[in-house]
Amino acid sequence: MKTLLLFLFVAVAAVYSQVPERCEAPAAFESRIGRLDTIRGFFVNAKVSYDARNMRTRIVEEVETKEEKDYYDVLYLHNTQPGKEYRYNLKTKQCETRMLNTSFRRFEIPEDARPFGEFTIGTKGQPGEGVDVTMWGGRTPDGGEFVGVFTLAGCVPVSDRYFRNESSFDNTDFYDVTLGISNASVFIPPHECMP
Repeated sequence: MKTLLLFLFVAVAAVYSQVPERCEAPAAFESRIGRLDTIRGFFVNAKVSYDARNMRTRIVEEVETKEEKDYYDVLYLHNTQPGKEYRYNLKTKQCETRMLNTSFRRFEIPEDARPFGEFTIGTKGQPGEGVDVTMWGGRTPDGGEFVGVFTLAGCVPVSDRYFRNESSFDNTDFYDVTLGISNASVFIPPHECMP
């Protein structure tokens, strides 16, 4: 009986010791992304500059729909009241400026997120052939739902699945992430957008 209780205690301790711990994602990074919105029917290939501290994001994107490709330089400034979006069409050389009606989207693990486990992307058996990641999910402050994958080393975002409502599902993958912002001037609106 004592052996059985000891075995149960060790088994329970082993299971609970494997629960991933929430980590702190980088507050500023640059990355290439691939984003697919299956509901609205487009794919975006882009370079992103992300600054969570100052709630601003710059995306230089190639948007591919079934009919055509468009190219945009988009700056989202959530750190102003009201927030602003500057969308410069690189093909037509036209700029749209509009007020933001969405909250800043953070690529992080919220306090109340649930862990879904730890995994290895790639090969686990060969040194340097895989990346250990952790998966989390939950609700966002704006009422959406998300599932995010982050590296165990550094808590760098790998993928983000975001469900806003029945009409929007964003599936974003991050590549070639570098920490920090190489040039802060990326957060200055394009001069074509200024009056």
